[in-house]
Amino acid sequence: MSPWLRRRLAFDRVLAVVVGIMIAPVVAVLAVLIRRADGGPGLIAVPRVGRGGEVFGMWKLRSMGVAHEDGTAAGLRLTRAGDDRITPIGRVLRRVHLDELPQLWNVARGEMALLGPRPETPEFVDIADPDWRAVLEVPPGIAGPTQLVVGDWEGSVIAEDPDGDAYRDRVLPVKLAIDRWYVGEASPGLDAEVVWTLLRTALPGPRPVGLRVRVWASVPSVATISRTAVLGAQSPD
Repeated sequence: MSPWLRRRLAFDRVLAVVVGIMIAPVVAVLAVLIRRADGGPGLIAVPRVGRGGEVFGMWKLRSMGVAHEDGTAAGLRLTRAGDDRITPIGRVLRRVHLDELPQLWNVARGEMALLGPRPETPEFVDIADPDWRAVLEVPPGIAGPTQLVVGDWEGSVIAEDPDGDAYRDRVLPVKLAIDRWYVGEASPGLDAEVVWTLLRTALPGPRPVGLRVRVWASVPSVATISRTAVLGAQSPD
């Protein structure tokens, strides 16, 4: 773990408490709207693997139909674009990532960080793998560089094979390589670049290319994969 990342985690928890208190009324209103729409719970906790391989409940505003008592959906292991399990209000929440807001509670509890590798479901984690052990030295993040660099490509792979085999075989090795690099190299400058890219991605116009260029230059195992395949639908900037 980089020295900067170790120091930043305490700041993340304090900021998550402050921001969480400020947005609590928004989360409460959204949770009520979700519940009124179909009678299911507004908030759900889905299992994810955290620091040291510990499984925790990652909080989300529910965006899919209810099939189980815990409020989760049934069917395929992965969610693809246009998935008919996503509710109408859920599509809006996902489009602007509002479904992730309750994860500030996970950050305040120390289970997650503001920035870092995105948490994975237990069935896709091999704790015996050295790459996984390195990535799990830190709490997973609400946002991270991997989703910004290969998110579109990941979505296209899942659309082709939502059962998860292609995701496990093709996508996870790429994500793990980038996540391991981030855990070791995180710095104020890199985090600023991640935040800037995240903000620009949410706004109209071309996306900044700096983060992509930095990843491709710094992670040789990822650079051996065709840029065209990984960037997929992302248009050149």
